[in-house]
Amino acid sequence: MDDNELYSCSNPEDDDSAFDLNSFSSKAEAEAKLDKKRRKKNRPKKEKILKTVLTVCLICLITGSIVVGSFLLYAFTMVDGSMDVNLNDLSLNFTTTIYVDSGDGNYTEYQRLHGEFNRIWVAYDKVAIEKGDTSYQGIPQNLVNAFVAIEDKRFFEHDGVDWKRTVAAFINEFVPIYSSRQGGSTITQQLVKNLTGDNSQKPSRKVREIMRARELESKYSKDTIIECYLNTIPLGHGTYGVEVAANYYFGKSVNELNLAECACIAAITKAPSNYAPDDNPEANETRRNNVLYEMLDQGYITEEEYNTAKETELNVIASKEALNETEINSYFVDALIDQVIEDLADKYGYDYEHASDSFYSAGYKIYATLDPNIQSSLEKVFNDTAYAVEGKDGQTLQGSMTVMDYNGNVKGLVGGIGEKTENRGFNRATDAVRQPGSTMKPIAAYAPAIENDLIHYSSIVNDTKKYYKDWAPVNWYGGYWGNITVQYALERSVNTIPVYLVEDLGTQTSYDFLTQKLGISTLTAEDVNLSPLGMGGTNGGLTTIESAAAYAVFGNGGLYYEPTLYTEVKNQKGDTILSKKSEPKMAISEDTATVMNHLLQQVVYGSEGTGKAAASYIPSMKIYAKTGTSNDQNDLWFVGGTPYYVASCWCGYDTQQPIPSKNSGIALKMWGNAMSQIHSGLKAKEFENSSYAVEKYYCTSSGKLATDACPNKALGWYKKSNLPDVCDTHPGEVYNPEKNNESASAEE
Repeated sequence: MDDNELYSCSNPEDDDSAFDLNSFSSKAEAEAKLDKKRRKKNRPKKEKILKTVLTVCLICLITGSIVVGSFLLYAFTMVDGSMDVNLNDLSLNFTTTIYVDSGDGNYTEYQRLHGEFNRIWVAYDKVAIEKGDTSYQGIPQNLVNAFVAIEDKRFFEHDGVDWKRTVAAFINEFVPIYSSRQGGSTITQQLVKNLTGDNSQKPSRKVREIMRARELESKYSKDTIIECYLNTIPLGHGTYGVEVAANYYFGKSVNELNLAECACIAAITKAPSNYAPDDNPEANETRRNNVLYEMLDQGYITEEEYNTAKETELNVIASKEALNETEINSYFVDALIDQVIEDLADKYGYDYEHASDSFYSAGYKIYATLDPNIQSSLEKVFNDTAYAVEGKDGQTLQGSMTVMDYNGNVKGLVGGIGEKTENRGFNRATDAVRQPGSTMKPIAAYAPAIENDLIHYSSIVNDTKKYYKDWAPVNWYGGYWGNITVQYALERSVNTIPVYLVEDLGTQTSYDFLTQKLGISTLTAEDVNLSPLGMGGTNGGLTTIESAAAYAVFGNGGLYYEPTLYTEVKNQKGDTILSKKSEPKMAISEDTATVMNHLLQQVVYGSEGTGKAAASYIPSMKIYAKTGTSNDQNDLWFVGGTPYYVASCWCGYDTQQPIPSKNSGIALKMWGNAMSQIHSGLKAKEFENSSYAVEKYYCTSSGKLATDACPNKALGWYKKSNLPDVCDTHPGEVYNPEKNNESASAEE
């Protein structure tokens, strides 16, 4: 085909059937025209495709908008974005801490107790940090910066939600623009999750979290939010919050952390099981260095600080001991728990279960009366299996002991012989109500009789057999001595005399004295009787804590204090919610207390005292005491006091049976061994005598004030208001040792 044919060819699909050869000046012009015609021909097809694509996109956009709009409408109308929480007063599960006096009036942490969550709140005060307050003990700024740098770098700029991170995390779920899955949650969102425990995998959970985070940001400052966050996050090994984490991993308080340690704890947060420095030190180091780099990159630290921190070697303790926790509580701590729970229930009307839950989760600060050295001495003695004397049916001897000061503060107690193996089991110091035997005599008979001026130190009393219907008190020595002094009757633990005294007082008067003046609550109505009150064969009984508190009146001038194991309980805010600083009650007058103190000293220092062996345990200072044995020797007691402490010790079998005769002195022995350790190194001290009491010589035959003619004299203590008459059996001048000594010197 020639060129003319080419130019003149027709195309049936075109509107113009042919080209006019005369219309073109060249072949090229004809080809250009042809190409234009072809493009014009194809344009409708491309436009159609483009319109189709645009239509589909528009439909998708509209559909997406409807979906998103519907979702947002659902979110804002159907999803609850509110939070019933007050960040200024969080009601979370916190660890309860027991504090003890370190000996200088300052309290130190002793033990922690908690339920599911081990968490101790610590404050963040940016103002104090900026002022350089040396007394500041809160969260350090480096720790705050470390968490912000690695967890939420725009924390101080966003309103609770970092939309850039949120969108990026969302896109990454579908298009892997990052090498790993990205978290879009801010610190505020993480706090919401920690507070609500909302772990649902549904999209609505994320919407709730976002809305709640924005709500928190609208109500609270960034400082408050970061403080709450750092106190609620889980940080591995059952620790919650940065204080307990610092304790556990480094054995120090959070305010003592250095920069490297701050970065270490911040590194744990991503996944505690994977980044804990004790379990995975290499993984923690890698992430720790990343934390430090982010802090440097964001301007929180200098390059020098960065390099130093990177080279700092961590001393990871990772010890439960650093948390002051113990698997098995002491008997004292068990008793303390019970007392606080009971007091919470009593004061605030809680039921027992609620009070118990509160104890373990409210983060109380309990200021205990405990002296750890005294407790240790008691445990050393009572853990000695040599005292676990075997009895019938495979039983081993048990015992308990309570040590108190003279203000009612329990300094230590044990509730069993042998190693303690369970928490809050049977505590014999507080729960074993046993017959007190002869330890009842001073508190039920002698003290109220002297208080009421029925007798004095050297009153003559008649040890003789006397029947009460078909019963008569019988002495342990199998006979009767006739006329004896009160002092001798108490020294020898005569049975008849206190029964006669209770008869003179009246059983109800004696019972009321025990229950109303000495706080004894474990007796029964059946104990309003001569035998229980006069000889201690009670239907109810006493515990060692009650016994020690009752005997304390003989060493502190007659004041009764309700025994307590704590002085204060404070809540998280530092408000006192319980206080045991009770006012003392006058049980007996101070002159009666002095007379009783010296009478009971004769139990230890009298030539025939039943407690003579006690003197060898504490030779540097005086002891007043009383031994006690119940019927058939089922119970053995020794209760005694020094100028420092009063203590009550009991021994017996849980299922009652006689204690072998060869062990009849075991209660005194255990009391002595414990008290000798407790008093080791203490400065010698004297009991204070009342100015209303006086020391006088008396005639041992008549019990009256001695004259120089009396052949046998002894010293006694008397209330000035109830002095005996002058002896008329041996007439003469009142005996005056100083005058006689002066006369003797003159004769010489």
